[in-house]
Amino acid sequence: MEAVRKPLHLLEIEEELAGPGKTEALARYDAVLAGLENRIASAMKTGLPPDEYPKVEVLREANVLARKILRLTVRVDG
Repeated sequence: MEAVRKPLHLLEIEEELAGPGKTEALARYDAVLAGLENRIASAMKTGLPPDEYPKVEVLREANVLARKILRLTVRVDG
């Protein structure tokens, strides 16, 4: 049985990215976002229903932005 994980809050993520393990935290969060990017690309490549495409395109753009913000957060705090 998989353990139930408590959802992270933005402040907790920010503290992790500013702490001593920020490099590892950056890699971990970026890996999650990269995985999402790969799933989005795969879905777009295989084809989506016309009404789903705009939603997935917005999600793709938000994911790209999230990865940029993640890197900037570490760079600014570091």
